[in-house]
Amino acid sequence: MKTFLYMFRRYRIATLLNLFGLSVAVATFYLFMTQVIYNRTYNHNLNDYEHTYRLEIYGNLFGDNWGCSICRPFVTMLRDIPQVKSVVYYSPYVNQTDVKVNNRTITMPVVYMSKPGIEFFTGKLISGSSKSWGTGATAIVNRSNAEKMFGTANAVGKTFEAINNNDGGMIPVTVVGVSEDMPDNSTVSNGLYICDNESGLTDWSEWSYCIFLRLADGTNPKKVERAIKLAFMKANDISEKEFDKEVKMNFRITPVDDIYFSGIGLQDKGNRSLVDVLTVASVFVLFIALLNLLNFSLSEVPMRMRGINTRRVMGASVGGLRLKMIMESVLFAFVGLVIGVLLVVAFQRSEACMKLVSGDISFSAHWLLVAVMAASALVVGALAAVVPAFYSTSFAPALVLKGSFGLSPRGRQLRLAIMAVQFCVAFVLAIYIGVMSSQSSYIFNCDYGFNKNEVFYTWLSDEAKAKRETIRTELKKLPFVESVGFAQKAIGSGDQYMGWGRGSGEHQMSLQVLPCDYEYPQTMGLKILEGRNFNEADMKTGAYVLNKAAMQQYKWLAVGDSIGRQNEWGPTSNYLIVGVCNNFKLKSMRNDNSRVAVAFIIFGPDMAQWGDRCNQVFVRVAKGQDKVEAKRRITDVLNRLDTSQKYEMNFLDNDLQQTYVDEFRFISQVKFFAIICIIITVIGVFSLTMFETEYRRKEIGIRKVMGSSVGSIVRLFAMRYIVPLVVSFVVAAPVAGGSVCSGCRASPSTRRSTGGSSRSASSVSLPLSLQRSWRSRGA
Repeated sequence: MKTFLYMFRRYRIATLLNLFGLSVAVATFYLFMTQVIYNRTYNHNLNDYEHTYRLEIYGNLFGDNWGCSICRPFVTMLRDIPQVKSVVYYSPYVNQTDVKVNNRTITMPVVYMSKPGIEFFTGKLISGSSKSWGTGATAIVNRSNAEKMFGTANAVGKTFEAINNNDGGMIPVTVVGVSEDMPDNSTVSNGLYICDNESGLTDWSEWSYCIFLRLADGTNPKKVERAIKLAFMKANDISEKEFDKEVKMNFRITPVDDIYFSGIGLQDKGNRSLVDVLTVASVFVLFIALLNLLNFSLSEVPMRMRGINTRRVMGASVGGLRLKMIMESVLFAFVGLVIGVLLVVAFQRSEACMKLVSGDISFSAHWLLVAVMAASALVVGALAAVVPAFYSTSFAPALVLKGSFGLSPRGRQLRLAIMAVQFCVAFVLAIYIGVMSSQSSYIFNCDYGFNKNEVFYTWLSDEAKAKRETIRTELKKLPFVESVGFAQKAIGSGDQYMGWGRGSGEHQMSLQVLPCDYEYPQTMGLKILEGRNFNEADMKTGAYVLNKAAMQQYKWLAVGDSIGRQNEWGPTSNYLIVGVCNNFKLKSMRNDNSRVAVAFIIFGPDMAQWGDRCNQVFVRVAKGQDKVEAKRRITDVLNRLDTSQKYEMNFLDNDLQQTYVDEFRFISQVKFFAIICIIITVIGVFSLTMFETEYRRKEIGIRKVMGSSVGSIVRLFAMRYIVPLVVSFVVAAPVAGGSVCSGCRASPSTRRSTGGSSRSASSVSLPLSLQRSWRSRGA
């Protein structure tokens, strides 16, 4: 302890900097490992997750990809398989709806699912029962939303008012159960759980549900997959030969703790490579701290050797002296650990910092990780002292007492070698930071194929949708408004859009479909390459505008042709292809957008039963306008024309960034890690330079007396680091290049998703019972 305090008093800055570097490394290790745990334990919170699976299908409807948007008749098949204990389906499209509770309007997420409902995932309700769920107007709500609505989790028997989908009026809904909250790292969302009408169990047309099943203990999943195939063949009355020749589907059931990394569903955004990067980074930052502390301890050794060996002459044992030095370093590490804990606490209390992480990072939620962090910090302290302890006691005491070991060749070479490693690490990380920054810039600033700048948008109420032409007319009176369009959703803002199948046999097609009005393509800045754009007359007949990729995939199509569907719940619809637009990024860059066949559609009167799908308004303003003022005036017009809700316009280019919130968070984490490592490296180099300067004080004084300037002395010292710097850069450049290539392969912005790609024209059609049109993924 005395030695520790002496070194702190004499070399306060160097000691404090190294203590700070160790503290930051410990805190960074903890924070990164919480993110690793968050991702690796995704869906582990689900009830009996080891035996819970999701049904996925490959081929035909999904092209050359796997898909998890399934039609409900598969539920009936699964319930008849003996090894399947329980089955549930739910819609992954969580809708936001306004409900009234005691004259308060609250926006709530609504999730539709079948029985046994949320109990399939949570195990049991914390209050109430699901026996009456689905009978009349009833709902189950999760704990936090129950508290938001009623001020208490004891919400069973309480009522709220919701919109009746049949007539648009308000009806009372009774809460029959309260479930435990689902954590962030779960595929299942929190909200109001509404029981889906199981009359759809015979509907082959709508492919928009996720199906989960739980297997009995000891069941072989492959046998269940085989049983699903046989059940499908039986339900459609076809032989296995016909199935393999005509249907060409494959079935698999994927464990729920793997689906997050599949890239198939709406919530499946995980990437194992990125998790591995964070795992390595967590360990690597401790390694950097170890090197830094080792260099610091080695720099102290020459000043301590005389005192250490004096104690040897006085009778102290070599083992005792070594143990004392190690314990001093462990004490130093313990102080660093305490400061690191305080840094994590400060991190938790900062809103800006918490945007860098996901999930709960509290110590109470990760007590085992806290123990690992503490042990790791102390081990780093112990290891950093082993080499200095053995080195300083490896000489004959008499030799040490007579000589000076301040600049001994062995010690200097060892310190320079460690410093070279630190320089190499710093160069690699600096290059990596540049690449990550460029990638984040590319994600947002690359060519989307449409003009996302100068566009505002917002959701419309039912009242506003009935006044669309009035809204368009009033907005166009504003001098800076160029065009106003309406559509179901913004392009480029997500990974899932409505999917339609059209045609049959060799002319079967799979299209990503976006309902819109006649000004939407123009408002989004899409270019018409062939034919014409929509016009107002198309609103009376219905029409298509396809992108170039669709025309290239389905070469039998041409402008002027019609695309029809035989609707089992309505008449045949045949709409003309009036134009072809340029290719654009319909989906996020998690997907390969190069082959996505897109169809913009204006619904004709014969599709009135589908309802009004143009839920959002898009307004393009002229370039160079004051966007804040434009936003205010557009909002004023909407609020004046529609008093049913308070409008707030959004910037499309800003909101597109929210699509990549997970990717930007990872990039920020990597940059944060790299900057921390560089700071620790700089601290180590500063400490080494400071100690070496201390050894050469007499030389510096003599040089100044002989007429040397301060600048020349600084250059003399700097030249000593030129060779390590050059060598480190030569080594770091290829290492960084390899790391960058690996990072690009794992990058979320270039990783190809396993879902959502279009199917080739040569796909074989389904049997007759399945050749109907289907509404897929949010139809």
